[in-house]
Amino acid sequence: MGLDSRMRSGVCCLVKNAGLLGSVASQVCALVTLCIPQWLTFSPGLLESEKYMLGLWGMCVTQDTGGSVCQASASPGSLASEVLVARILMCVACITGSCGLVAILLGLTHLGSGGHQGSSLERRMNIAGGALFFLAGLTTLAPVSYVARVTVQKFWGPELPTNVPRWEYGNALFSGWIGGVFLLTGGLLLIMSQLYADRLAETLPSLPSKLDLSSKVPFGKVDFT
Repeated sequence: MGLDSRMRSGVCCLVKNAGLLGSVASQVCALVTLCIPQWLTFSPGLLESEKYMLGLWGMCVTQDTGGSVCQASASPGSLASEVLVARILMCVACITGSCGLVAILLGLTHLGSGGHQGSSLERRMNIAGGALFFLAGLTTLAPVSYVARVTVQKFWGPELPTNVPRWEYGNALFSGWIGGVFLLTGGLLLIMSQLYADRLAETLPSLPSKLDLSSKVPFGKVDFT
């Protein structure tokens, strides 16, 4: 393998590792987005010391003294439609991203158990993992963007007075946007790096794995006289 081929192979491996690390970190962001209650925040005008936080699983009230009281949602039927849709999609996103991580780990386990680099199983697992991460990114961006859009329509329309307290974006929305974008990017990097590695392997000359020693080489009799 020439120097140029080794450099391209090294860059491809670096891109694949970057995509994997980015996808794993983004999966953590998606899980945080699913669990924390700060999807929307609300501060009443009369009680500035209290702050309400609405999440997918309930509502919390915090005070400036540090106390916090949370109440879980009674039933899915009592939720607003946008919150229920966001809950379903975020669960799908986290499950899909976890399946992508399992696919990548299966490929790595195959290498650790004696499989060779670039095997058919490893290639399939890398592409499947990248595709699942990409799908998880889409299903993460969709609910946070939908909740943000509905919030603007309901509470930030031009018909509402400017001095009325309104629900605002919470940290969960920003975490979801960041996680979704990086899940998309990481999934694409995994797929593209694997496809490029396959293309690079096709252009390299194939070397024989074993020397053929079955044929006998005839030697002429040497006459020293």
